[in-house]
Amino acid sequence: MDTILSPQQQIFNEVYRVCLALGYSTYDYLPAKEASYPFVFIGEQFDQDRANKSTVTGNVQQTIHIYHDYRRRGDVTSMMNAIKRELRKLKHTRNFYINVRNINSQILPDNSAAQALLHGIVEVDFHFN
Repeated sequence: MDTILSPQQQIFNEVYRVCLALGYSTYDYLPAKEASYPFVFIGEQFDQDRANKSTVTGNVQQTIHIYHDYRRRGDVTSMMNAIKRELRKLKHTRNFYINVRNINSQILPDNSAAQALLHGIVEVDFHFN
């Protein structure tokens, strides 16, 4: 029997695939401190489902984190822009139609590692049906 992945998992998989296709080291977890910069971490996901008799529709908010050396702000903004551009092109997963409703982003200083970093955050609001 063929198992259909949830719309949330299918959207996560597409986001992950896009980041890999752009050539970025991409993780679904925060990698060990030995990981080289820059890298992308596909992080938090929030969803709201609406079901009727025959189908499920809803929204998924996916957060994408980008970490890089603090002196490489231009690289961080370029990575964020490339990810946003490619995600806006997505129209479907294997079993669902999707579209991007909204994208929010920010860049923050990050002192959680031995070296100073920049932490780019991209929050994407997808609608699926």
